[in-house]
Amino acid sequence: MTSDRTCLQIERRVCAFVAERELLRHGQKALLMLSGGGDSMALLALVRRCDRALALGLTIHALHVDYATRGADSERDRLIVEAACAADGVPLHVVRRARKLQGPNFQERARELRYGAAEEILVAEGLDVIVTAHNRDDQAETVLYRLAKYAAPLSAAGMRVREGRVVRPLLSIGAAEIRDYCHRRGIAYGEDVTNAAPVYARNAIRLAVLPALAAINPRASEALTRSAEMAALEGEIVAEAAAGAWQRVALSAGDAIDTAALAAEPAALRALCVRRLLRVAYGPGALIERRVVAAVVALAAGSGGSATVTLGRGYEAVREYDRLAVRRRTARHQCSSLAVDVGTPGGPGASIIFCGRRFALQLLTGARRSADPHEAYLGLGERPRSVVLRHPRRGERFAPLGMTAETTVAAFLKNAKVPAAARGRAVVVEVDGAVAWLAPPGGRPARVAESHRVTESSDCTLHIVEEAR
Repeated sequence: MTSDRTCLQIERRVCAFVAERELLRHGQKALLMLSGGGDSMALLALVRRCDRALALGLTIHALHVDYATRGADSERDRLIVEAACAADGVPLHVVRRARKLQGPNFQERARELRYGAAEEILVAEGLDVIVTAHNRDDQAETVLYRLAKYAAPLSAAGMRVREGRVVRPLLSIGAAEIRDYCHRRGIAYGEDVTNAAPVYARNAIRLAVLPALAAINPRASEALTRSAEMAALEGEIVAEAAAGAWQRVALSAGDAIDTAALAAEPAALRALCVRRLLRVAYGPGALIERRVVAAVVALAAGSGGSATVTLGRGYEAVREYDRLAVRRRTARHQCSSLAVDVGTPGGPGASIIFCGRRFALQLLTGARRSADPHEAYLGLGERPRSVVLRHPRRGERFAPLGMTAETTVAAFLKNAKVPAAARGRAVVVEVDGAVAWLAPPGGRPARVAESHRVTESSDCTLHIVEEAR
């Protein structure tokens, strides 16, 4: 009798939580995430109890993901899930990796794989909601982990009870209650032995931090969960203010920020707008570290033309004057250098295509000049030994025509307001090993080097024209 009463109390609490928060609604089609552990197998039983008790008329599917990391234990967990779903008549979708998921950030990559598979099944099967087995102790771990790692006040909100199409009905009960429920109801489940080793930060919190807090307050997990709920409610007010700020700073496409408008916002809203910009690139569920936000905020506040900050996960933040964006890092553009035979003075010259641009080069006798911005004349003391078309090299310098002091090619392109991502596509004409002419991309004016100014003593000139294609 005591056993039944305990189970009924747990079931009633979960049902009341589901009804109060409207986590599962009448006629919905739900996808349960089942790992085979105690939490997820209790989830299957408790969702079915809620379905009956609340007369929800749910259509229930399940998903099991095998990361191929735990050998026989992985097989055991899959069999547990398959048996339970078969007994309850629940359609089961199994995703099995052919090769072991390994490497850094395992938990984050496993999460991406798991939720990616769930979203695909939702679309394919026409389902409405993803149901996870996160419990109250998981919430306490999440709050502590995010506060320690991300140092963002909204981290205290932890996991939301409802987050998009994801719902978490077991946040109303603790891990010990779930294990007790499984024992009393005779629910089979697998134990993940890696949970008992502090190999991940969350494990260390579960094994060491939470027990230490429990020594201070035996109901520490409940207190953290209540704090998370209050933080989530307060976060709604902050989110409303942040949404207003985003409307003021976001550029029309929504994938970039006006840095001048951003500077006019309070510091807290600047950080929240940058965090939202990062999520546009990383994805809405991404967890973003405080140091990344701080680096991008500092980049936005910088002066001058273009600047870039390398972020994690293959991304970079780029400020182009008053525009701030986050994008995937791309390999530095490069084409193989192209030697050109310009022939002899007065000869026919050459027409060359380099990096998708067509150039005509001709060696002429004597000194020639032109004011046409679409052509250039390079003064030479003698016939050149080599003429090469190539892209700029890191750190190389030249003195633009009319200037005595040298500058770097990169600085010249920056001052010409060439976007940082496009500077690698500028074309250099190198004559006998020296930068003689620089042609930025995008139709911007080219520049002859001061060292190749045409003078009365020029023995010959190299005429260059970029032709339209």
